Amino acid sequence: MADGVASPIVTSTTRTALAVLTAAVAVLALGACSEQPVVAAGSAATPTASSEPWDDASGVAVVAIGDSITGGHGLTTAQAWPALVADQQHWALTNLSCDGAGVAAVGDADDCGSAYATLVKRAVDLRPSVVFLQASSNDLGLDDAEIRSATNTVVDDVHRRLPHARVIGLSAIWNQDAPPAQLAVISKAMRSALRREGGTYVDIGEPLRGHPTWMQSDDVHPTARGQQAIAAAVTAAFARDDVRF
Repeated sequence: MADGVASPIVTSTTRTALAVLTAAVAVLALGACSEQPVVAAGSAATPTASSEPWDDASGVAVVAIGDSITGGHGLTTAQAWPALVADQQHWALTNLSCDGAGVAAVGDADDCGSAYATLVKRAVDLRPSVVFLQASSNDLGLDDAEIRSATNTVVDDVHRRLPHARVIGLSAIWNQDAPPAQLAVISKAMRSALRREGGTYVDIGEPLRGHPTWMQSDDVHPTARGQQAIAAAVTAAFARDDVRF
């Protein structure tokens, strides 16, 4: 006892109760912190089914659907052009691109084993604000009518499954050589489908043309420097066409 004030008596029972209360508060705090998913811009995280949309505070939720160039074949996903642009624009990106895939062409079995239609289904649970559709050289050699029909189906499917998402289609990319004539057919099919179904088409040109050193040894996929050139072309095309988010 000091100055006439009684000291509190702390029993073992009191200490146990305080410890339990402190632990409960800590658990609740951790649960509150983990409730909101965090998707870093330019991340290569594999998307999982979720009942919640991305938090707008983490950036515009963007899904990229494309081929091996869009996916950064031979590099890390973070070196592919979608991630490079996402880092600049502070997007929350998931890249669903698949080696060998196109609007009609089926991707590699070791990757996705599907065409774009299946990739669109995977995008639904992510509930993105924006969906990129990359026209692909993988559809070269298919009948023109089949390409147009498949492109219409994919674009329509995105609108039907993700009615609130903005759809942005991009022209197909070739290597350092002059592109084959059918590549223009593939890009035009994407442009026509978006104009008919609603959406935005962006022609990014051929940023790799005339730059053999920007290509990997297979002469199909760009190096990190080539991906940077594509990212710059996409950014410039968005600015030219006043494409905003």
